[in-house]
This record gives sequence, C-alpha cells and structure tokens, in this order.
Amino acid sequence: MDLIFDKVSYRPSDEITGVGPGSGTLSVSRLGVPIKELASADAFNLGTYPEGAYSISWKGEEGSQLNSAFEVLDEPWARMRYGFISEFSDSVDVKEYLMWAKKLHLTSIQFYDWAWKHEFLTTEASHYPDPLGQSISTEKIKELIRGYEEIGSTPSGYAAIYAVDAQGWERWKEFGLFDSEGNPYTLGDNFLWILDPADPKWLKHMISELRKAHEFGFKAFHLDQYGWPKSALKADGERIDLAERFPQMLDEIVKSLPSCKQIFNNVNDYPTWSTTQTGQHATYIEVWDPHSTYSHLAGLVSKARGLNPSRPVILSAYLHPFGNIGRGVEESEAVAAFELAFASIVSGGASHLITGGDGRILHHAYYVNNYSAPESTLRIIQSYFDFAVASGDLLYDTTRVDVTLIESFGVNNEIKFESLSPINHEATPKQLWIRVFKGKTGFTVHVINLLDQDDCNWDVPKKAILSTAALTVSVEAAGLSDQASIAFASRGAEFNLKKLELNGNRLEVEVNIQSAWTILNIPFA
Repeated sequence: MDLIFDKVSYRPSDEITGVGPGSGTLSVSRLGVPIKELASADAFNLGTYPEGAYSISWKGEEGSQLNSAFEVLDEPWARMRYGFISEFSDSVDVKEYLMWAKKLHLTSIQFYDWAWKHEFLTTEASHYPDPLGQSISTEKIKELIRGYEEIGSTPSGYAAIYAVDAQGWERWKEFGLFDSEGNPYTLGDNFLWILDPADPKWLKHMISELRKAHEFGFKAFHLDQYGWPKSALKADGERIDLAERFPQMLDEIVKSLPSCKQIFNNVNDYPTWSTTQTGQHATYIEVWDPHSTYSHLAGLVSKARGLNPSRPVILSAYLHPFGNIGRGVEESEAVAAFELAFASIVSGGASHLITGGDGRILHHAYYVNNYSAPESTLRIIQSYFDFAVASGDLLYDTTRVDVTLIESFGVNNEIKFESLSPINHEATPKQLWIRVFKGKTGFTVHVINLLDQDDCNWDVPKKAILSTAALTVSVEAAGLSDQASIAFASRGAEFNLKKLELNGNRLEVEVNIQSAWTILNIPFA
C-alpha cells in the first residue's frame, strides 16, 4: 500500500493528484499544522497549493495509516533530488522505473552510460553496445525520457567530457594530456585517453555531440570527469591547469546550449571552488577518501552552499556496504549506513544520489554494479525521502545559517541542550550529534543519533540504530512561537506539533529521540 503522486514535484498552478490505497480520509498538513481534510477513494485530487512542502496522511476505515509528502515549487530544480538508471535494454520495465521515481519524488534522473561512444554520443542504430558491452535500445531510451518527463522528472544524459577510445586517440592525440615523462593520461587498460577539455577544436566537437543528444531528447546533461590529472602537459609542452580549463569548458557549453541544464562532477570536491562560479545549474560532488567521516560529508555540503547559495547541492556518496551484503555484511548494517550518511548530507541542505532504477542502490562508481534491494530496505529509503520532502522548507531555506557554535554550546546561551545521553556539536561515536540552523523558518535543530556507533566513518557497515534518548531543548523565548514541529526520519513525512513550556524567560521542550535523524523546528512568533 502506498500514496503515489502523479508527479514528483508540482507547480503552483498544478492540481495535486495521485492514487491512494482505497477509501479513507486524507489529511494535508505543513510541518504538522493542519491545512485540509477530505474523503478519498482510490484516486484523489487535492486542488492547488502555494509554494512549499507538505505532508499527507491517509487513514483507512479499519484504522490503517500511511503518509507521504509533496512539494509545490516554481522551480523544482531548486530542491533537486537526483536518481539514476543504468540499464537500457528492451527488457527494462519502464513502469517500475517511473514508480520508484514517484515514490521518492526524484526530480532528475541521470542516464548513466546510455551513449554509443564517449566521442560520439548518438548513433542511427536501433540497438548497440555501450563502450563496456551493455546492450542499449534506442527506443527504450526514448521511452524512458518520455516517461520521466511526464511525471515531472528531468532526464540527464551522461557524458564524459574529455575522453576518447583508442580510435579516437588517433584522431585527437595532438589535444591529449601528458605527464612529465611524455606518457598520455589514460583510464583503464587501453580503454580511454584524456584530452584538454577546453581545447577549442575538441570543445566544438563535444558541443556538437551534446546538441545531437539534446535533439535526441535530453534537456539536461551530467558532465563527468575523473578527478585527475589536476595539472598536465600538452604535446607542445604547454602546462594545463584543469581547475581553470573546466570552468572555461562549462561556460562555453552553457552558452551554446541555453535550453539545457548542466551538472558537472566535482570529483572529491575538485575543483568546486572554480566550477561553482560558472553558469552550470547544480553543485555536484562525488565523494571519496579522505572525505571519510560524517563531519566531512557535512563540511562538503556547507562549503558548496557557501560557494554558490543559489544552486542545489548533490553529493554522490556510494555505500560499499550494500555491495558486500551476504559477504560479511548484514542488510541491517548497510541500511544503518544509509540512514546516517543520508542524514549527514541532507540535514545540511543537500541531496544524496544513492538510488534509482526500479529500487537499486549505488555501491560502486560504475553504476551498472548496483544492489537490488529487498522491499524492507526500500521502505526505509522511501521514508527518508518522504521525510526530506516534507522538511523541504526547513532544509532548503536559502536564508538559513548554521548557528550551532554561535547560539548554542560553550558560552552561548540562546539555545541549551540537556540529556542523560552524551551530546556533541561534532559527529562523535556514542553521542548525539546536534546541528542548529536559523533562517526565515526560525530555529531548526537536527539530532543525528550516533549512540550505537563505534566510529564516524560513513562508508562502512554500521550498527542498527536502536538506542533512544530524551533531549531537553531550552531557548530564549523572545520572538519565538511556543509551538514546535517535531519529526523522525524513520516515520517518513509525519510531523507533530508540541507545545513548549514557558519557564521564566525561556521556552522548553523535551524530545524523545527515536530515529537516526530527528528534526525540531521552533518558528518565530
């Protein structure tokens, strides 16, 4: 049983429609504040809503309950939730792919390794192998593009923007990148050779290929690099700094394809400082060591938002525990790794690229090597994505500031925390990790539950999150409402209201931590 919306995101002029499990009562709320209640059969139409994030709950006649979330935005890309697909054969069940995207409200889908070649993206052939031998159906790609667009999700075509195969190397060798001994930079065993991405002749060719892919159907592109070399030589001895060349390439692509959105892969945060100043449309970071802890994930998000606050931030943090289930890793350990990594990333106002297809989970940089998760795991992932959508007004408030060390902890008195369990403003094993943000939505407290964990490395199996705790939050009362909103990621989109008690000049509330990630929002009066 599910509440399934017809679209992954809605515009203010759209009617909110979908399908429920049967006769019952639908209730719409916003951060726990009731908005509308109506009777429903299988299909429902909630009417139109102003911009914002909403929760919806369904209660059946026999007491069964479900919840989900929807958002209304002029620009859905602003709260981008990125998924992926990596299979394009005739056997792909498009309906199953679209259903998973709708359940998770995925606003863009990366079509990974859909292209004919790295040098030539499209072909006239109806069927072809990709560069690593995967079977591709041209008509299936077009069917998937049409399907995702119908539900409001933007298909994004993958393109490696500076790589050619052995035959291409013979054509483009003079534009290649070399080390100090004259050896060309390559990927794999005689698989790909790397070129200067901003060389005018190569860039003209690549833009031509992207135009053909746009005519084929793509309205967005995922532009990939490999993270190295960062500095190289051309055949004539000219030194090339890729942190300068990538922005030149991006600006030219954006200018040449004004109707397409562009996402560039900043591998391990390189070179985010320069690419965020270009005209691309998102800040995407693929995470690797030494960014190995929850604090590193949070730091990457904070830095990316600071470099360009107007752009959505996406972290692709592949979870290797899912690739080792049954080989020393339990399903519950991989799920706990997902819960804590997702909370660390999304609490900072970013999204986590981790799932796609018909319920696949990424554990490897080659997306074809993914994990097909059981229903129990998919339910948990769905709850966390519902939670993120319902919390969208808190998470993606562009005015919000991290005030964890400014208005709480140490000598700061504006917000105080007390608990019998250990608490910390840093991600620390065996403690509650507390993050505090302040924006137009008031104060938002994120509590990430690390009580069961022996370390804070994000890409390792984690212990199941079973420990609970009571946390008392006290704030200076001036200018604040005495009604707080509380939600737990494990419960999906369900927000509840709780009254704060006035104690002198302070408001106090006790929060029972029951999940990997808890949100408390205290709005301004």
